[in-house]
Amino acid sequence: MRLDPTVTHARVFPLIDVSRDQLAAVIGGRIISAEPVDGGLTNTIHKVVTESNETFGVKHYAGGRDWFETELMTLTLLHRTLPVPEIVHVDDERLVIVYRWIEGVTLHDLRRKGNKEGFASLAEPLGTALALLAKTDATEPFDLTSVLEASYVRLTDGRARKRLGPPLADAIKRELEAAEPMMAWGAVCLSHGDLSHRNVIVAKRGSSWRINGIIDWETATTSSPLFDIGSLFRYSERHDAAFLQSFELGYREGGGNLPDGWNRWSRLLDSLDLIELLDEEQGLDVLFGDCRTLIAKLVGDCERASSRIMR
Repeated sequence: MRLDPTVTHARVFPLIDVSRDQLAAVIGGRIISAEPVDGGLTNTIHKVVTESNETFGVKHYAGGRDWFETELMTLTLLHRTLPVPEIVHVDDERLVIVYRWIEGVTLHDLRRKGNKEGFASLAEPLGTALALLAKTDATEPFDLTSVLEASYVRLTDGRARKRLGPPLADAIKRELEAAEPMMAWGAVCLSHGDLSHRNVIVAKRGSSWRINGIIDWETATTSSPLFDIGSLFRYSERHDAAFLQSFELGYREGGGNLPDGWNRWSRLLDSLDLIELLDEEQGLDVLFGDCRTLIAKLVGDCERASSRIMR
């Protein structure tokens, strides 16, 4: 589930009760302070400062061993390639990873605080980072056809159709069918699987902003390079034309290239996750409402784009 937590406020897993003594045992020394970190909706994270004045993030994986092992493997693979958390200790029995604390604020918070200039300046570095990620080797196969077929079933005769309403379900299905060739663009690569503004840590150095870290890789997977781009641009109203142009420039500077209409194709690819969420047996109405709003906006944007092409 990768919806905006400021919209949904829905936690996936309950917080794990972790004592100060348990944190000290994992760190392996005395600690001066320990505080829970807000923002995540899945795992339990603490910011810990040690007696030697070092600061660490301590993550307990509520999602179980699969998430723990996925993040451990991914951070190891991407070390020195992307600005990802640096692992300093792993507790395989307790499913805990300790990493060096990354200073900064989330891209989400930077935008919410109204720093338009800082936010806009990060579009190009974001493009470069995703171009580098697109060059990674896939860890497993990715079959878009089966994912699309499952979405079509949900839109034709599933809970997703009921929650969207037939007109909107049929409209997004038509857009997906028309876009199938473009959604399969690019070589299969490693994908973050949960990329949003809240997973990007940024900080100001001198007069410019930079990406200090891309975090939360526990749901990393294999997919098209467009998958993470669609997730990043899911809330399309947050990015103007200049932001998109700067992102594309950064992507090229990172050694990648994007197809014409990449923003449209990537958001359609991302909508497959929204459709899957809409088809779940149980869930919060606010989540389903958010999904409907996002899909309706996407369909409208696609229809307007097609209309301009036909003129």
